[in-house]
Amino acid sequence: MKILLTGALGFIGKRLFSALKEEGHEVLGIDLSIIDYDDYIRADITYFEDVWKCFKENNGFDMVIHLAGEVGRLNGEEYPQRMIYVNEIGTLNLIKMCLEYKSKLVYFSTSEIYGNLFDEKEVKEEDFQILSPARVTNIYAMSKLFGEGIVNHYVKNYGLLAIGIRPFMVYGPGVIASKYKSAIDQFVYNALNEKEFTVHKGSERAWCYIDDFVNGIITIVREHKFKEGVYEAYNVGTQEYISTEELAKLVLKLTGKPEKLMKVVELPDKFISGRKRFSNEKLRNLGWEQKVPLEEGLKKVIEWYRGVIK
Repeated sequence: MKILLTGALGFIGKRLFSALKEEGHEVLGIDLSIIDYDDYIRADITYFEDVWKCFKENNGFDMVIHLAGEVGRLNGEEYPQRMIYVNEIGTLNLIKMCLEYKSKLVYFSTSEIYGNLFDEKEVKEEDFQILSPARVTNIYAMSKLFGEGIVNHYVKNYGLLAIGIRPFMVYGPGVIASKYKSAIDQFVYNALNEKEFTVHKGSERAWCYIDDFVNGIITIVREHKFKEGVYEAYNVGTQEYISTEELAKLVLKLTGKPEKLMKVVELPDKFISGRKRFSNEKLRNLGWEQKVPLEEGLKKVIEWYRGVIK
């Protein structure tokens, strides 16, 4: 299968690109970096001419896996105009060309779209039908919920064949810690540098190691049956729940650092959910299963950070 992968140089994109090639697919990656390597071109999804040229010069694609976009809660609050513009206009540009070339679309959304519904129940994919902008807790979530709404619209009314991916807490080696990155990256980086870090009291997550996550996407690409007029989505993540306080303690244990480095604070009352409980039954029914336990994954992340921290 000939696949266009947007956001191919990102944390997930690099690994997914390699996995798709190993599966035997012909893959072209696009991103914004000015570099030169096989099967990659520089293209900005918000520039329709870039997207148009990409499809025209390659005689279209069987599938587009759309990873590119602005990501993160804090990023969205600080740069809302860019977040909305990139995530909506870029998606619309790709949809237009997918329709012209009859390409299937795999749209990357986020677990954040469930918003305050997490406070009420274990969320399932079909809960998309009862979500609204009033339920989400941040601009990032709003941009992705609207993106799913756009994709759903073109599936129902224009014949687009598409599915959505909702990632849950993906982590692994290769991410440089910052205030914009995950709790795991911040905890590990600060622990190794013996710096104090903040832990949200009462929050809980289930973390998914990058190899397991990519395997989930490969499983979906291989097994999902696209249906005309039907938009479906998949929650992609594990069920290995852990409180953020216990996560921090585990990181400190594995790094050999004292617990005094963790500063427990109340969960913020804006922009974030406390617990994220969800069903991944739909993905498991395709044959996917978690292979990397949290502690094993954390050890890999810690080992990587030890190699880059000087």
